[in-house]
Amino acid sequence: MHVKKMLEKVNSGAAVTPVEARDAMLGCFVTIHGESLKRGAELLGKSLSDAEAEKHATVIMKGLLGNNWDNPTSRSLHDARIVMDRKMSFSKAPKDLRDMHDQTCNLIVSKL
Repeated sequence: MHVKKMLEKVNSGAAVTPVEARDAMLGCFVTIHGESLKRGAELLGKSLSDAEAEKHATVIMKGLLGNNWDNPTSRSLHDARIVMDRKMSFSKAPKDLRDMHDQTCNLIVSKL
């Protein structure tokens, strides 16, 4: 999965482009929220593969970033993250998971 590779790149300390940062942020959401997306689909009588969960998260993030999709800024990524966390009820996740997600998303935004 491309987005997970971008997440690994950010965590490696390498410099990233705005699009790579966007994809890393998406990777963080797929990693953290992928199971929630899959469970939601199951409630609707469907199943989602990892690739389909990534595609679904991409659609959500594209909608949130709008015109900033092709050239995201640290602010647009920060704002999209806040909304996606709210949409996924992330405040109900275990604290250690929230902390890891916060640290990773803050690192991604700081790279821009």
